[in-house]
Amino acid sequence: MKKRTASLLKPYILILPALALAVVFAYRPFLLTLLNSLHTVSLQGQRLSFVGFENYQRLFVSQSFQASLSNTLRFTLYFVPTNLIICLGAALLSNRKGKLATLNQIFFFLPMAVGLSSAMMILKMMFNPSIGIINQLFGSDIQWFNDKHAAMALLVIAGVYLDIGLNFLLLHAALRNVPSELHEVAKIEGANSLQVFRYLQAPLIAPTFVFVLMTNIKDAMLISSPVLILTEGGPFRSTQTLVYQMYLEGFKSGNYAMGSAIATVVFLLTLSALLLLLHLERRRVYYQ
Repeated sequence: MKKRTASLLKPYILILPALALAVVFAYRPFLLTLLNSLHTVSLQGQRLSFVGFENYQRLFVSQSFQASLSNTLRFTLYFVPTNLIICLGAALLSNRKGKLATLNQIFFFLPMAVGLSSAMMILKMMFNPSIGIINQLFGSDIQWFNDKHAAMALLVIAGVYLDIGLNFLLLHAALRNVPSELHEVAKIEGANSLQVFRYLQAPLIAPTFVFVLMTNIKDAMLISSPVLILTEGGPFRSTQTLVYQMYLEGFKSGNYAMGSAIATVVFLLTLSALLLLLHLERRRVYYQ
């Protein structure tokens, strides 16, 4: 009897440390953020009075918030397909047999070995309109930090650079797990490279592809570090994202209630997008 009870309790005991960490560092801060968004909060972080959805009403009529929401959605629209195409292309290129296959793998995996802040500072120097190597290399005069379209493009480039290492690794591993026997059968049947990818590789790597798509959407909605280091939300708020505005309101201005309201909106938007994707996944993606 004791042995059976111990066997039943063992899984719960093993998961207890991870659950405790999740409660302390994830669930509790989330609940406090939700509570703060419904109250007025002092500069010392104390909740003063319950105001209901007043903070959200003020937020949604704010032009700054509307600009942040628009910029975040535009960035997501540009970043996610660009990143998926580049990462999938890199994984397909590295999956081909040849002398340069290993070199390609190292090249695409390399961004993971560089720290985020260091990478952003290097990009900031490379895209400097006056002394940067990018304008000199292409003989252009693009004002990467002063033109709103160029600044958004720079954020997309930075986002792709930051995400390419892990996404490439996942897609490359998924492609390598496609059974070689199926490749040989496809070659015998006379399938070309496009047909092999469409009818063989794409269905088999679909679960990994959906996972990468979901993490891309999450990363796009939460982008902040490239904005903070490269553009600081400019020019004229054209690259100010929701999380960057949350940082300004909550940490720079000490408006914890408004910062918490923005954080809650970001959470709900991201959760809605991911739930919709999970719903589509159940209809379109098949697991072995």
